[in-house]
Amino acid sequence: MLFRDELPPRTGPWASRFDSEESLVQAEDALRAAALATHDLSPVLPFEAVYGPFMNCAGKATAFAIDPREPYGPDGEVNYVRADFLTLGLLYGVYRPAEGTGPAGPVDEGDLWNTTVYPYPGGVLDPTTVPLAELGLDVPGVDRRFVHFCAAALGVEAVDDLGELRDTFDAAWPDYREVIRAGLLHVVRNRPLSVDRWYQLTYVRFPDQQDLTAYLAQVYAYLFDGFDAMPPAPQ
Repeated sequence: MLFRDELPPRTGPWASRFDSEESLVQAEDALRAAALATHDLSPVLPFEAVYGPFMNCAGKATAFAIDPREPYGPDGEVNYVRADFLTLGLLYGVYRPAEGTGPAGPVDEGDLWNTTVYPYPGGVLDPTTVPLAELGLDVPGVDRRFVHFCAAALGVEAVDDLGELRDTFDAAWPDYREVIRAGLLHVVRNRPLSVDRWYQLTYVRFPDQQDLTAYLAQVYAYLFDGFDAMPPAPQ
C-alpha cells in the first residue's frame, strides 16, 4: 500500500495555511460536526458558515500562488499573489472511521479520525453549491457528498492519503458508502466529467479522459473490490 511519504511531493496552485491555532480548531470542530450530521467523510464548508460573514473571515487563513498572468517580474523573481478569503474561502475536511467503529458508522467524535483539514481559496467550481446537473451527476443514488468526496478526498491536498481511508472504509455509514459507490460507477460508465472539469473540482490534472476514467475505476476497485494497490493520481 502506498502512503504519502512514499510518493513525490504534490503541489496545487495554492500554498495555504491557517493563521492561528484558534482558526484551525474552529474549522476542525465545524467540519467534524458536519461530517457526523450529514454522514460525509469529506465535508466542505464555506468560510462564512464557520467564521461568520465577510470581515469575520479576515485573518483566518493565508494562501499564496504564482501569478498566472505574470509569473516572473523584470528582475526574474517570482511574482506571488495572495488569495482573497473574504470573497470565497472554503474549508476542507477529510476523515476516516476509527478502528472499532460499529456497522452503523461513526456516531460520535471518537469514531472519526482526522486525515487532514485545510483552507483553500474558492475557484471556478464551488463544491458546496455547484448544481449536480452541471457536473452530470444528477442521477439516482448520487448526492452532494460525492462532489465533496471528489473535491476533498480525491483533491490535490488529500488524494495521496487515500490509503489511509481504505483500511476502515467498510465502517463508514452504509448510506455514505452507497453514494460513493453509485457516484464512482456513474463517472466510470458514463464519463460526465471532462478532464478540465475534474481539474476545476480537484486541482489534479489528468492528461486525457481515458486516464481519468481508468483512475476512477481503480479508485472504485480499491475501495469496494479489494484491489491491493492504491491508485496514484498523476503529479
